[in-house]
Amino acid sequence: MEDTISKEIIEAKRKGVTDKEIGEKYGVNLKFIEKVITKETGINISSPLLLKKRINKLKPKDFQIECNSVWSFKSRGNWATHNGQYRGNWSPYIPRNIISKYSKEEDTVLDFFCGAGTTAIESKLLNRNFIGFDINPNAIELANENINFNDLEQNKLFSPEIKLEVGDARKLSQIENSSIDLICAHPPYSNIINYTHNNDSDLSNYNVEEFLIEMEKVARESFRVLKDNHYCAILIGDMRKNKNVIPLGFWTIEKFLSSGFKIKELIIKRQHNCKTTGFWYKNSIKYNFLLLAHEYLVVFEKTKDILNTKLIRKFDNNVKFENLNLDKGIELESKTVWIFNNENWIKNTISNLIGRYSNNGYCIYKEKEKIKDNIDILITFFSNDFYKNLKTMLNRINTEGIFVVICEDYREDNNLLYSQAIEIEEKLRDIKDIKIKEIVIISIENGKCANTNDNLEITHKYLLIYKKS
Repeated sequence: MEDTISKEIIEAKRKGVTDKEIGEKYGVNLKFIEKVITKETGINISSPLLLKKRINKLKPKDFQIECNSVWSFKSRGNWATHNGQYRGNWSPYIPRNIISKYSKEEDTVLDFFCGAGTTAIESKLLNRNFIGFDINPNAIELANENINFNDLEQNKLFSPEIKLEVGDARKLSQIENSSIDLICAHPPYSNIINYTHNNDSDLSNYNVEEFLIEMEKVARESFRVLKDNHYCAILIGDMRKNKNVIPLGFWTIEKFLSSGFKIKELIIKRQHNCKTTGFWYKNSIKYNFLLLAHEYLVVFEKTKDILNTKLIRKFDNNVKFENLNLDKGIELESKTVWIFNNENWIKNTISNLIGRYSNNGYCIYKEKEKIKDNIDILITFFSNDFYKNLKTMLNRINTEGIFVVICEDYREDNNLLYSQAIEIEEKLRDIKDIKIKEIVIISIENGKCANTNDNLEITHKYLLIYKKS
C-alpha cells in the first residue's frame, strides 16, 4: 500500500501538484513526502524534476553587508543558479555576507555540509577558492551542476579553484592543519529534515543526543583545519517536541566553544516562508506555543584571547520598570521573534508575557525586593544576584507557572562576544521542576544602523521562558 502511495506521490510531484494538495489527498505529512522524494531521487528536493536555470544576473541588486545582529531576508535570493529546490538550504545572502566580511579574494573557503552548493556558488562569484564536502554523492552531483556557469563579464583576473567531493565533516583528513581561511557551513538540525535515504553516516538521520556527539567531532576538526585568528560561521536552529523548545542551537554552540572556539558574533537570522506556517499557527494558538521563527548564525573565532565570564553586565540603569502602563489589549505575538523599538520593547514584551501566561498573579522581580507568593508568572532580568535568588524565585511560582529570564549578549574589550542566554540555559538545564518552554528573540529596531566599526551592532535580547512542573 505504501509503495503504491509513494509512486502516486512522485507522479503528482512531476505534474506540479503542491505538497499541501498531496498531503490532503493521501493523508500524509511533509516529512513523509520528503522521504518518498529522497528515496526516489537520492536527495531531498522540492521536485523530482530539476530544470536547469537560465542565468540572468550573477549578483543581487543593491547588496550591502549587514551591520547589526538581526538578519532578515524576505527574498531568499535568485541570482546565478541559486534556487530553493534543495530542502532546507540557506539563503545565499548568508554566505555572501560571511564570505565578504571575513575573507578576501583568493582565500580558501570550506563548507563540509555542501548540499546543493550555495556556498560554493558564492565563493566562485566572490573569487574565493572553495572546498566542499557532503556525505551524499547525489548532493555533490547537484552542486557540480549548480557551479557550472560562466562569468558573464569575462573579465576576472582570478579564477577560483572549486573542489567538490563526497566526504564526512567529522573526518577531514584530506585537509592539513591550519590551512583554511574561512569555514562557512549549514549543518542539518538533527533529524528534522533527512537529506539521504538509508545512510547511517548522515547526521540528518541522528536523534538530538547522537547529533550533538557527532557535532563535537565536527567542531574539533573545524578548529584543527582553520588558521589562527580566522573564522568559522555555522547556522543552526532549535527544534520543538511536545510543545516545548529543544535548544539545539545553544547545545551545538557549546560543542564549538568546548573545542576551543570563541564567539565573534552571534547573529539572529529571522525565518520567512516556512512551508508549515499555516498549520502550525492554528496549533500554536490552540496549544499555547510559539512558532519557531529564528536561527542562530554564529561566527566563531580561533583565537587565544579569553573572556571575562565572571563579570555580569546589568541592563541599562535608566530602564524604568515601574508604571509601565501595560497594554492589556495588546495583540499577542505568535512567533519566537518579537520586533519592537527601543522605546517600547520593555512595555510590549511584558505586556505579551502577561497577556499570554498570566491570570493576574504576576511579578516583575528586581534585585533586593520581596517576592509575593502564588505567582503564575515571574519575570526577572539577569543580574549579579540571579543565581543566589533563583531558588526563592522558583519557590514563589505556582505549579504550571511560568518563569521568564530577560538577558542579552555583550561584547568584551577584546571584541569577543559573551552570551548570557547560553550560560543561563546551561546552568538551569538540570533543575528538575522547570523545563524550558520557549526561547524568544527581542529584535530592537532603531531605524538606520548606527554601527561604524567591524563589529556588528547588537540589536537583540533574549527571553528564556520556563514552565514549572
